Amino acid sequence: MDRPRSPVHQIVNALGLALRELGATPAPEDLERWGFAVHAALSAPGREFHNHEHVLALADGSDGDPLDVIAALYHDVVYLQVDQGPPASLRDDFAKVCEKVDGGWRLLPAPTQAVADVYAVFGRAAGEVVSPMTGANELASALIASLHLGDALDRWSRLTVAMGIEQTIPFRADPVPALHARAQALGAPAERLDAMIRQAVRFGNHDVENFAYADPGRFLDNTWKLLPESNPSLFSPTVYTVRDYRIALMKMEGFLAGLPPERVFHAWGSEPGDAIHAARVTQTAINVALAVRYLRCKLYSIAIVEALCDATGGQVPLDYFMGGFPAPGAPEPSRVEHHLPRLERVGVVEPLLHALLAIGRASESSFDTGPSPLAAYLHLSCGEDGIAAGLVAARAVWRGEVTAEAFLAAQPPRATAGIARAAAEVADTR
Repeated sequence: MDRPRSPVHQIVNALGLALRELGATPAPEDLERWGFAVHAALSAPGREFHNHEHVLALADGSDGDPLDVIAALYHDVVYLQVDQGPPASLRDDFAKVCEKVDGGWRLLPAPTQAVADVYAVFGRAAGEVVSPMTGANELASALIASLHLGDALDRWSRLTVAMGIEQTIPFRADPVPALHARAQALGAPAERLDAMIRQAVRFGNHDVENFAYADPGRFLDNTWKLLPESNPSLFSPTVYTVRDYRIALMKMEGFLAGLPPERVFHAWGSEPGDAIHAARVTQTAINVALAVRYLRCKLYSIAIVEALCDATGGQVPLDYFMGGFPAPGAPEPSRVEHHLPRLERVGVVEPLLHALLAIGRASESSFDTGPSPLAAYLHLSCGEDGIAAGLVAARAVWRGEVTAEAFLAAQPPRATAGIARAAAEVADTR
């Protein structure tokens, strides 16, 4: 009976198999060095989504194409804002191509032709300063791949890997024509160029396929895993404050509310085909709209919690106000939802949205519970129209225009009083 292998085994084995299929014969010590470095980078603290699980799933879904497998293994090895700089396992390689400066990372003169080609694929040049907001993570990841595999792969294979990683820079207005022009300027053979572009587009779309999931709970799962990566305060689940949590939710809600669905997936010629592309964009619009509504319900509930905190003495860890996280094998701790009153439903409540709030997303996260009991309570008691109005008022509090006390006084009294009484059973000193 075959037993499953650990992620480090899977990464080394997948990389070795892909290279051999391309005709490369790396020395075992090189293969180990590259694979171990990739695994260590993906295992860094704070990697909630962009970790080895995501990378291996992407590699497994590549239909066995060895260049896609290599692009999958390397495309997220650098994540500067989460890892607080280059990952330790890649620091020496990173220092060959980038140096820290004010405003980001300066690209150093290319030490090899492989590195120069990656600069060109990304439309960059030595001396430029890049940041995570301008594609630094994807560029640096492709540069690491070129440093590791520069002698193992031929030039067009290296370019195809770099082009796939370039297409994972997210949420851009159609980036494909510019990539085609850059690859053409590099002298990519005409008989290969279109296939290289289609492969890059396919890989980039595969990286964000969760946006088009038919199950919105699975889409929300992936969205939730991104929260701690962009909000380091959430790394400490029992320590982060109510305000820390609200800010994380607010940032995600603002981002998704402003995301045009047509910037998630891209197309080139027959890749992926008009009908498939249109279906992906349509499903993305549905998922994003539902996620925004879900986030707004949670934002309104945390707005009431934050206002109660501010009105009764100031910020506390969210854990103190809500109650502890359940621990495997231990009795369930007292939590605020255990003390909420039962309320009659107000207006029409959409079953899908309410189920996501009351029952939870597809899986738990490292920093939050799956269900959202306060948001579900408010969804039933206030309805979405009431939540929308309350959120407008809450934003005025966050801008410093209204006091917490005035905000609470203006909210539906039965709902806010129910939360306040329940919280008083948990936050003993308040």
